[in-house]
Amino acid sequence: MKKKILSIVTVFSAILILNSCNKVDFKDVFHPNQNNKQAPATVATDWYKLQLKILLERNSALNGAYFAYIGIGLYEAVRFDYKKSKSLSTLLYQMPAMPAIENNKDYDWEVSANAAMASMVKSYFGGLTPANLVTIDSLENAYNQKLQQQTSVAVFNRSQAFGKSVAAEVYNWSLTDNFNPSNAGFTPKDFIGAWVPTPPAFANGVQPFIGNARPLFAGTSTAISGPFPAGYSEDQNSDYYKIVKQLYDISKNLSQEQKDIALFWVDQGNGVGYTPPGHDFSLVTQAIIQEKSDLAEAAEVYAKAGIAEREASIVCFRSKYEYSLMRPVTYIQKNIEPGWLPFIGTPPHPEFPAAHAFITGTVMYAVSKVLGDHVKITDHTYDFRGWQPRSFSTLVKAAEEAGISRLYGGIHFLPSINIGLSLASEWGTKIGKLDLRD
Repeated sequence: MKKKILSIVTVFSAILILNSCNKVDFKDVFHPNQNNKQAPATVATDWYKLQLKILLERNSALNGAYFAYIGIGLYEAVRFDYKKSKSLSTLLYQMPAMPAIENNKDYDWEVSANAAMASMVKSYFGGLTPANLVTIDSLENAYNQKLQQQTSVAVFNRSQAFGKSVAAEVYNWSLTDNFNPSNAGFTPKDFIGAWVPTPPAFANGVQPFIGNARPLFAGTSTAISGPFPAGYSEDQNSDYYKIVKQLYDISKNLSQEQKDIALFWVDQGNGVGYTPPGHDFSLVTQAIIQEKSDLAEAAEVYAKAGIAEREASIVCFRSKYEYSLMRPVTYIQKNIEPGWLPFIGTPPHPEFPAAHAFITGTVMYAVSKVLGDHVKITDHTYDFRGWQPRSFSTLVKAAEEAGISRLYGGIHFLPSINIGLSLASEWGTKIGKLDLRD
């Protein structure tokens, strides 16, 4: 049914390699929760920092949807750190049963997490360079050397084997998901008001087929947003024209704050910005560190954030290509100002619904249901660029700013953003409230 509206000295040496140029340094490296008996989350957050470093080097290294599998794999590799936990295989669509632990045998969940993350990063990241592989191996070996000092050989080997087995099962499952990020063979729809390629590159639509991917919830297989609230019209008295004119008028009077917001969420450019999913997981990682989550909680957060990223991407892009709504630049150049260009570049896909609002919003709603609805956060993602960090009273407020940044950028209409945030609330809350305890 259609639904409407993832030795201490040696470790520090590896982290210095990981955080070279200070591009992903979110303050301190280790944040163990001394008041919690569970394993600390640092092995998880350090692996996510490494993924962000690779994404910053090459934006195409990882499709954001695969953060779901990485988060799921991490969760399954450490979930037994909570005595009464539930496998995601009991909740997610067509997910196979995960490897079982040996009864009455001890495990070290940091070892398991380290093994699983090393395996998955190598599996999911495309085009890894020799330098990337050295950094991945260095981080894995640094943690192995540290963790070997805190447990027996038998426990270490058992835990490492378990982590690797989980990673392999999750990866094999992901190979059957029909996820197709290519646009080969795609032809845009042809009707009055339909999306067409936009300046300056006039590139064909990206990710037109990901709506056909296997979802993580059965109900997502046909889910789609409701339609844009106004029918296409070039009549200056029409609701559609007024929506476009609102964006146009804002573009002509942008304050410095609005420009700063628009630029902060662009998230593109090798060596300059992360991908939008990369920015999402940068913020999530900072929140985990700030809140001093233990490893099991961090794994739950990463899993739910990844699931949110994937499901929202599938629904969002299915909706985009179903409605195929024209971008503001196309309409404005035709009907208002021939030479007009938006403040930021227009991505090559249809306008509705707004992806930053919907996808980032879904992630932040989901994470808020684990870490808390009132977590204050200061986003240091682009400190390395010399940009001022941006502070938010909640994670959802960060998502709202990500959404409105696209209005200031001149690439999304306000109704598309508002509907995207409404969808985010619905989907993110559902995902965040998944009960993972027996």
